[in-house]
Amino acid sequence: MHNGKVYCDCCNFEFGNFYGNQFGTSCIEIHHIKPLFMYEDEDMIRTIEQCLPNLIPVCPNCHRVIHRNHIGVDGLPLFKQTIQKIHAQ
Repeated sequence: MHNGKVYCDCCNFEFGNFYGNQFGTSCIEIHHIKPLFMYEDEDMIRTIEQCLPNLIPVCPNCHRVIHRNHIGVDGLPLFKQTIQKIHAQ
């Protein structure tokens, strides 16, 4: 979040900048870095405590690419780096 706006953690897309405030609010998605099913042996309070720090805001496109390519926590830095390199050209 920068200046009250939520940006995609991967590509830095911000919906309000592109669609305006009328259409661009509340469109960001939240990605679980560690999938929810991996917490199945934890109690509810422990699950919530562990889940919250493992959330990142992502645009729908990046979210789809992450899931489609099975990009895990170890692959996220390379994914972000690749996107930044492509868009810097």
